[in-house]
Formats: sequence, C-alpha cells, structure tokens
Amino acid sequence: MRQWTKNGSTKNQILITLFCVLIMILTGASDGARGVFLPLFADAFNLNEISSNLIIMMSYVGNLLFLFIGGYFLDRMKKKNLLISVMLIWMSALLCYVLTENYIVLLITIIFSLGASTLLSTSVNLITPLIFMTPAFFTNFFNFTQGIGISAVQNLGGKVADSGLSTDTSPADLTGWHMFNVTLLILVAAALLLLILSKFPAEEISSNRKTGGYKAVLNNPASFLLILICGFYYLAEHGLQNVLTTYGSEYLGYSVEQSATFLSLFFGGITLGRLLLAPIVQIMGIMKSMTIFITLAGIMYIAGILLERRGMWLLCLSGLAISIVWPTTVLMIASFFTPQTSGVAVGFITAIATIFDIAFYALFGKFTELTGYGISIKLLPVSMLLLCICFYVLRIFSKKWQKTTN
Repeated sequence: MRQWTKNGSTKNQILITLFCVLIMILTGASDGARGVFLPLFADAFNLNEISSNLIIMMSYVGNLLFLFIGGYFLDRMKKKNLLISVMLIWMSALLCYVLTENYIVLLITIIFSLGASTLLSTSVNLITPLIFMTPAFFTNFFNFTQGIGISAVQNLGGKVADSGLSTDTSPADLTGWHMFNVTLLILVAAALLLLILSKFPAEEISSNRKTGGYKAVLNNPASFLLILICGFYYLAEHGLQNVLTTYGSEYLGYSVEQSATFLSLFFGGITLGRLLLAPIVQIMGIMKSMTIFITLAGIMYIAGILLERRGMWLLCLSGLAISIVWPTTVLMIASFFTPQTSGVAVGFITAIATIFDIAFYALFGKFTELTGYGISIKLLPVSMLLLCICFYVLRIFSKKWQKTTN
C-alpha cells in the first residue's frame, strides 16, 4: 500500500488521518454554531445587539489567548502532548455548556471552547507538512472536512435554533443547544482516543533549542502584511458566518432557517472547493493559486453583498473561490519563516490578527443599532477589498522575503 504520511505503519497512518479528519469536522461544527445559535441566545437571555455581539467577541478573545499562548508552545513541546491538553480543556468547556443556562457563564465558557477548538484546527494545519507527503493537498483536504462540520451545523443547527425560539405560548428553549454540545463532547472524546493511540513521527517533535520566538517573527518584513491579510480574511469569513443568519432574518426578510440555509450553501461551496481544488493548489503552488482565487473571491463576495437579496446566490457561489484561501494562507505564512520558527509564527500572526475580530464585534453591535444592517453589513465587502490589496502587495515582495520557494 502506498505510504501517504512520513511515518510508521499503515495502521498508524490511518489513525492519524482519521484523527485529523474528525477533529477538523468537530472544530468546524464548534465554530459554525456561534452565528447559528446567536438568535436563540438573544431570545433566551433577552439580549440587545450589543450584548449579542459580546458573545461573538468573547469567542475571539479566546482565539487570541489560545493562539498566542499555544503558538509559543507549538515549537517548544511535543505536538501530541499539546493537542491532548487542549482537547481536555475543550471537553471541559463543552461539559459546562451542557450543565448550565446562564449568559455570564456562556461568555466565560466560550473563551475556552472556541479558543481551544481554533488552536486545534490551526495545529492540524501546521503539523500537516510535518506528517504528510503532499501537504498542500492534505491541508486543503482537512479544511474540506472542517467545512463539512460548519455546513452541517449551519443547516441542521438553523432548524434547531429556529424551533427553539419563543412563541406566544412558550418561552425560548435551549434543549437543542444542550444536545448539540452533548453530541460534540462524545465525538471529541472519540477523537482524543484516536490521538492517544496514534504515534507522531520523531522529526515532528521540536527540540528545546531557542528558536527566536516572537522577536524573530516581528523581524521578518512580511509579518505586518501577513497580519493584515489574516485580519481582513477573518472579518470577511467570520463576519459573514456570524452575522448572515441575523442579517438575513432581520433585514432581508428571510426566516432564521432560510438565512442559515444560505450560510450553509456558502460554506458548502467552501467545503466542496477545498476537495476539488486541493490538487490544483498542490500543482500550481501557493502564490499562484492564491492570486487567482483571491481575485475571484473578491469579485463575487463584494458584488454578492452589495446586491443584497439579488446577490445572495452569487455570495453563496463565492464560497468556492474562497475555499482554498485560509488553509493555503497558513502554508504561506510558514513559507516566510524557517522550520524552527514556523509554529510560533503561525500562532503569533493568527493570534494578533484575531484582534480584528475582537474590535469588529466590540463595535459592530453599536454600529448596527445606529445605522441598521443595510449600512453595517457593508463593512464585510470593504474587508474583502482590503484583503485583496494587502495580498497583491505581499505578492510583489514574496520572492525576496520567503524562506522557502513555492
């Protein structure tokens, strides 16, 4: 049987691959649940726009903390041990969701649940080049499986959230939210078992030598543009993910279920694109494929939002072009640094870029209350435009700054 990883027996190859697939599906489901269940949280806890967006903002505070701290340890401890530790934190947070119904507890717990799941998915992207023979393909393939999790929860979760909303005869019901987290907790435990049984390659484990840390990252002139690229990408994808369901139901006149369906189609395009386009990325290389797909994504995404109801299908279709952007961006970040500093670089850059998300959700609720969704939603196409501009500038200097060729 042809070996597709850099290590071990066929059994171990299968275990590692199954772990990566399952954990990416589950982190996708965890990430996608925020926007889908937000209308239900607002109904159950009687929240205004500012309080609702605080839930989303706190999740990105978790991303910042976990990526910043976790990125430091990715190059300084055994990857398998780090993954196990983070998964245990994630499971504890999920259990807290199951056992409580309190707005303040939700705000605190989401820091740990979303922070842990984001660090796990980022870690899978980072260890893929160390474990698999064709990293560009497998990075996009694993993010394809993450898209399955996102699309599934947006589709099914939209129905659950819609059915839990209060009516004239009954209050809001969070039972569906609890059952979602019970299911997630059981599957995360199964992924943890796969991880414990698998063996990582010896070369994947970093030594304790000094790697330069954050100073080495900041000394690279590409870092500033990479932070901007990640930050504007976060706003474009995460903004749509967390706002579209509410925007569609409150401004465009769709139901929560219909709005969640559009969102699932957008992420369905991302999911399908990562499967179909992964071989193209492997063949064309990082910078060429990014240039083509960021351009296509920018055109369709911007036009789709500006056209409002008339552009919803174009917006959904833009998911196909956006599909390879994030996983390939992670590989692109690593290409600007040495193998000894790539882990801390990815963690640091993606963590700092999370500040964009935090700032956005700190201001978006108030901005929406002042201007309405018809104006505030326009921040998303502006973010996509700035993403394209920053990438084109980086493209000009990429050959000079990169540590590896693509």
